[in-house]
Amino acid sequence: MTRLNVLIADDDDSIVKTLCMTVKALGHRAAGAGSGEQALRELERGEFDFLLTDLRMEGMSGVELVSEARRIRPELICVVMTAFAAFDNAVSAIRAGAWDYLPKPFDAEQLEHLLDKVSQIVGLRKENESLRSSSYFSGLSSPAALELRSMVERLAPSEATVLLSGETGAGKTALARTIHDLSARAGGPFVGVTCSSLADTLFESEVFGHVRGAFTGAVRDKPGKFEQAEGGTLFLDEIGELSASSQARLLQFLEDRTVERVGSSQARRLDVRVIAATNRNLAASVERREFREDLYYRLNVFECRIPPLRERREDIPFLARRFLQEAALRNGLTEEPRLSEEILSRLCLYEWPGNVRELRNAMERAAVLAAGREVKTGDLPAALSEALAGEGGSLRFPTLREVEEAHIRRVLGMGVSMERAAEMLGINSVTLWRKRREMEERKKVEHGAETEV
Repeated sequence: MTRLNVLIADDDDSIVKTLCMTVKALGHRAAGAGSGEQALRELERGEFDFLLTDLRMEGMSGVELVSEARRIRPELICVVMTAFAAFDNAVSAIRAGAWDYLPKPFDAEQLEHLLDKVSQIVGLRKENESLRSSSYFSGLSSPAALELRSMVERLAPSEATVLLSGETGAGKTALARTIHDLSARAGGPFVGVTCSSLADTLFESEVFGHVRGAFTGAVRDKPGKFEQAEGGTLFLDEIGELSASSQARLLQFLEDRTVERVGSSQARRLDVRVIAATNRNLAASVERREFREDLYYRLNVFECRIPPLRERREDIPFLARRFLQEAALRNGLTEEPRLSEEILSRLCLYEWPGNVRELRNAMERAAVLAAGREVKTGDLPAALSEALAGEGGSLRFPTLREVEEAHIRRVLGMGVSMERAAEMLGINSVTLWRKRREMEERKKVEHGAETEV
């Protein structure tokens, strides 16, 4: 059973309390709202799977709430409770976006049956999202990518804090989301914060929250990112940019799992997993006293290094084709552009200082300029096309066959069995045996060993 985050809206406080207690007793999380307006504020602050609302409330009606709630969160499953279970009421609720309606009065068994059905739907959605997120590694066959995948599969199910390190554009945010989606917290929220984009004073308010009157402009209580990530994962990107005071606040949370909103002395205990990322050498920052040593070791329970694209060139042809196809679909192109072996070979030799992000952007441009034909060097960004042009065109680029053979030799050189090597390469063992035999025959021909002397 998937544990649901349920929001209950009713202007009768006793009903809200009773339903919240029942929902929690059935193994789910529940929060209540005394009006449609309050329910919308709760939806904006937190992550919910299911809205159960009364049809007739003072102020905003249940139908109006469903319509507005679905606008804010299109994936939200909404059910309307009504003592007026007339056909017209049901139709208006469904038209507003409700999944179903629940006639009053109902008992705990009926509510449990409803929650079970919603839980199945939400579970299937999250399973599909998890499968999609595992496509982060799909088609990647370089030893570096396979080693990274093995690490992620081991650490994702744990509750350990993770530190992702890698160059700008290497894919740290996508990998953090993959770790979340492959964990037991996949049903909870994934909340991201880019530390470098917030001034020191704003960081504490944004991440830890504040209470009304804490500073000029604080007109109401506001939960921080930590509270929004309750039951899920908080991703702190560019962690190396944090100021000393913000580092101290973060260390406190990692030690006692509590936060205090700015302007408040009340500690709140939270269930949040932290994943941090940096493009800096944090160990060097510790030596220079720019980053707290104790915080570094708290974050570095699992360090996961994402290799730059130039260290896994075997992945470039697959990624280039995938990004080009995605760009063509995104831009509504009826005829997809094509990548020739020559262009792919050139892409494999480029250093890619901007990593995966640079490759994706290059394919986005190429998709638009080369619709319906082969991509040419001139279709790529200027800096990239100039680098690929080489010195007067005198550079020799390896063919895809040569790149493939080099990759096969590298995997076989790892000392694994033929069956394991075939699995790592994404082919069956028969195909690998055939390719290996062909490689040996070509090698004999190249060395003139096909004839006996």
